Amino acid sequence: MSRIYKKFVNERAVGLIEGTEQIRNCTVIAHIDHGKTTLTDSLIAASGLLSKEIAATARLMDYDLIEQERGITIKASGITLIHQKDDQEHLIHLIDTPGHIDFSSHVTRGLRLTDGAIIVVDVIEGIMVQTETVTRQAMDELVRPMLFVNKVDRLIKERRLGPRKVAEEINKTVREFNAMLGKYLGDDLLESWEVSFSRGSLCVGSALDKWGVGLGTLKSRAGGSTKPADLADAFVEIIEEVVETYQGEDRQVLSQKYPVAEVILDSVVDVCPNPVRAQAYRIPSFWKGDIKTKVGKGLVKCSAAGPCVLLVGDVQPDRHAGLVAAVRIFSGTLQRGSPLVNVRTKKQGKTLQVGLFMSKLRIALPSVPAGNLAFITGVRNLAVGDTLVEKGQEEIIPMSELQYPTEPVVTYTIEPKALANLSSIQQPIAEFAETDPSLVFETNPETGEMLLSGAGELHIEISVEKLTRVGIEIMLGKPMVLLKEQLRADGDACSDGEATTSEFTVRALLFKEGQDLEAYGTLLDSQHISGCYLIDSTGKIAPASDEAEWIREGFRAIIRSGPVSGERMRRLVVVIDEAKIRVEGPESSWREITQPLLQATRKSIQTGDPVVLEPWTRLEISAPEEHVGSLTAILARRKGQVLEIDSERGLYRITAEIPVRESFGLATEIRTSTSGWATWGAKSGGYREAMMNDS
Repeated sequence: MSRIYKKFVNERAVGLIEGTEQIRNCTVIAHIDHGKTTLTDSLIAASGLLSKEIAATARLMDYDLIEQERGITIKASGITLIHQKDDQEHLIHLIDTPGHIDFSSHVTRGLRLTDGAIIVVDVIEGIMVQTETVTRQAMDELVRPMLFVNKVDRLIKERRLGPRKVAEEINKTVREFNAMLGKYLGDDLLESWEVSFSRGSLCVGSALDKWGVGLGTLKSRAGGSTKPADLADAFVEIIEEVVETYQGEDRQVLSQKYPVAEVILDSVVDVCPNPVRAQAYRIPSFWKGDIKTKVGKGLVKCSAAGPCVLLVGDVQPDRHAGLVAAVRIFSGTLQRGSPLVNVRTKKQGKTLQVGLFMSKLRIALPSVPAGNLAFITGVRNLAVGDTLVEKGQEEIIPMSELQYPTEPVVTYTIEPKALANLSSIQQPIAEFAETDPSLVFETNPETGEMLLSGAGELHIEISVEKLTRVGIEIMLGKPMVLLKEQLRADGDACSDGEATTSEFTVRALLFKEGQDLEAYGTLLDSQHISGCYLIDSTGKIAPASDEAEWIREGFRAIIRSGPVSGERMRRLVVVIDEAKIRVEGPESSWREITQPLLQATRKSIQTGDPVVLEPWTRLEISAPEEHVGSLTAILARRKGQVLEIDSERGLYRITAEIPVRESFGLATEIRTSTSGWATWGAKSGGYREAMMNDS
């Protein structure tokens, strides 16, 4: 496979990476088990990188051993494809992402790097909870949607529907999807981004059986006409043919006559904007710098001749390369051996290799210009979301932080299987946790316990498996739910300090979505997963000074231990309104600065009526009618709240909410009680006031 990939990149792809107008960057997203990875197989096979006979079952992008054993996608994976349309070859950088809520941070990262999204929906299950979550993420990132209505074969084989009913179910799914888009898009954008056959943004078919129908298919059947009525008639005719074929014996004829890869990739070429077009409207949404500057012009024009600016979308440890980072080159040209500066840390590193990801392989190239997705090795101390720039541009404003739909909600105590390894495993675990924004590793300063926090049971379980496979063997204790502390209202301005120490006047504010933090002053520190920010409104604190670092340490101590019960804080904005910093000399203790800051901030927090919160999960469970009673009983025992029960598509859908502390083992119980008939998805249900005495 390595030889095939290298030949593909060096003989075909390398000639297209400079043709920015012909580049497309696209993510595949969906609810779990709706068919993303199965579809991706066929798209890869269309470029000659996988046998068409084993496509849809090879799960090529799930190359991690854990993914293969469990049959689920747990990480985002990239690959570069080539698709010819209208006698023009196009380079398509494709990212396949997980569908499980515990790994939704990978979806967030993939969407920031790409300009279009293929959203896959199972026509039987319809728009599920995770479908809406990932679609909302795409709309927040201004990523253009394309819809693939998948598993049409199930309507025929399982539901035994006739052609008209099949068409009605497909149309119902499309209407539901467009209604969902309407919740997250303004009227102007909705008008052009609604999916339809006539816009080329809608495809239907079966990823498993490798057939699909799109605009090109319908135009061909309609004699070249693009009139909605003619396309509708052509669609019904093709569905009648599909139903008749499934009722016969030879279903392979559908994949030969209507290959799914062709219609999907045609849609990507026609609908997904090229980087030049996309960056013109996307860059101002997540980069707050001046677009009239040299850097700004390079970014909005996706100029290969502009200053080199990259965004880190993923970081993975590698035993040979140290760290391997997946990046999007928004401006300039990434050169092998070139120095890059991390805007966050101000530290410089030199790339050892640059090139293209091809599933689990990396194909090195001398350089990669703007508009492409790429990998880099050699640069240390990277984190997801970092902005990297060429030397001399390190003072630019970084890309805005990624906004994740989940945050760590469960914690496990961990210990080494062999106590002799206690001192040697902490640093490797900490380095591993730094590669995953949803994973937190810390040591309890009072008890010495090692704590690992993540987005859910599965997330922690998979992380432990990954650590084991690199030689770090640990055991998990019992799970604990992460309670949080949060203000109910903005706190008052409070002061602390005296003549012998520094003096501060501070306001503790409740962070709200969409809040303009820049209006308060200079951002000194941020913990964006929990929504906590430190801002200097005085303009007197030099961000790179020792004093600023001591102030950051004080801020981190505050959010690690809230004043109500010592839980971590969330959604907290600490604004320093006045600062008189006294440093008598090198021997001065950082405590002379941090102590009055801590006291002033805690006073202000207390005036904001802080409260202890616990996380909840929102569930959607689909099952046949005979299992509804047992499912609602399970939810009731676990202190859940059933919000709605709907009957649609021959199934009952239960919408419910449940405290995270009651969700451990829920998946196993649902599968067991329904003999595997139920499917379900989850998303964050937010935080609610904790019932401290509730057992």
